[in-house]
Amino acid sequence: MGRFGHFVIDADGHGGEPADWQERLPREFQPHMAARRERVKQQFANLPGVGVKETRGTARVDSLSRPGMSDPRSRLEDMDLEGIDVTVMFPGGAGEEWAGLDRGFAIALCRTLNDARAEFCGHAPVRLKSVAKLPLIDPEAAAAELRRAVTELGMVGMVTPQHIREKNLDDRSFDVVWAEAESLGVPVCIHGGGQAIDQVPIGVDRWATRLEVHAFTHPVGQMIAVMAFTVGGILHRFPKLRVAFLEAGVGWLPFWLERLDEHWELTPEQAPLIDRKPSEYFLSGRCFIGCDPDERGVPWVVQTLGEDVVVYASDYHHWDCKFPDTVKIIAERTDLSETSKRRILEDNPRRLYAIA
Repeated sequence: MGRFGHFVIDADGHGGEPADWQERLPREFQPHMAARRERVKQQFANLPGVGVKETRGTARVDSLSRPGMSDPRSRLEDMDLEGIDVTVMFPGGAGEEWAGLDRGFAIALCRTLNDARAEFCGHAPVRLKSVAKLPLIDPEAAAAELRRAVTELGMVGMVTPQHIREKNLDDRSFDVVWAEAESLGVPVCIHGGGQAIDQVPIGVDRWATRLEVHAFTHPVGQMIAVMAFTVGGILHRFPKLRVAFLEAGVGWLPFWLERLDEHWELTPEQAPLIDRKPSEYFLSGRCFIGCDPDERGVPWVVQTLGEDVVVYASDYHHWDCKFPDTVKIIAERTDLSETSKRRILEDNPRRLYAIA
């Protein structure tokens, strides 16, 4: 039981690999990795916490250097400080899924990353858990790596960007991945990725600052993903698949489901892959959305969509997180019932990741 009176499962934290993990890549891919590091630096040069070293605002400019991002003992100390019992950690989103459009590099990169993350979690496997990064440039290879990551490494889910280059997530080529996730009983977690290197941009190419790009790509990208999983028929084709839409806030979701329902009611023949309202798929008990602890819209989403949808996310230790107060903020909110707090902090993330 955490320090604020709740057992807390963090549905979306970050870090979780040793600092030297890139050096473990097979020798043949080391030149690829060196070139990739330079490209990532350029891509995120004006992002607080990565490139920006000072700001007049409240962003954490040294966020990625916190020891708990790469050292499991330090991470456990920070979890105790924050009041987190279990964390599910996500790797960074810099286009490992396609890795410079090199299939072999993408497979090696994801495999090495997953191995390193499993080693990190192995220091305290009951409390430290991870999702797998997959080489989605090759769906068959991605499905195989997911199987290995879950059955051999103990991972509790998979992460994908909001779209994969020129393809939306409802493209049938990815069905082999969703089928594998459903068969393994692990969730698909959509988590950013619209600004990764070599991504095919959707809107972000119109903006010149990371403020604009970051503000735009996360919620709009998740709207695209929700439409793919509902209208695009993924949840219809895979009736036991669980899905989470993370790090984009929650306030947009009721509006978007209402709008999708309206359009389906007006022209259902234009959605031939589904047989009910898009919201009915989302609210079937299989879909979840991650919240920031201080979002004013959380009570409205709970009231509108029910108590079984929202999951707590620490966003540790990103430039815009509220560490070390994320659990405290939710625990002390007066606009959420104790039942809603328990669902958000424990029950819903436990169901999402099938944590016993």
